[in-house]
Amino acid sequence: MTDSPKKLLLELERFGLKNDGGIVDRPRRMLNITRDTGEFLSVLVQAMNAQRVLGISTSNGYSTLWLAMAAKATCRKW
Repeated sequence: MTDSPKKLLLELERFGLKNDGGIVDRPRRMLNITRDTGEFLSVLVQAMNAQRVLGISTSNGYSTLWLAMAAKATCRKW
């Protein structure tokens, strides 16, 4: 993982946690997946050697970034 996507993941994670910690109204929360779930998605994409992934993000793109980085790592194997 390069520094830029890693930094963006951390930034999105921090933003989501900070935002969700102060908001009770569910529709206004980020509701990002956890880091563990993101790592699990990454492992699944790479284990399947997925060449294409689809991330339908309803928040700030945190899970989609995990999928994109995993797909990029998988494509390098070819």
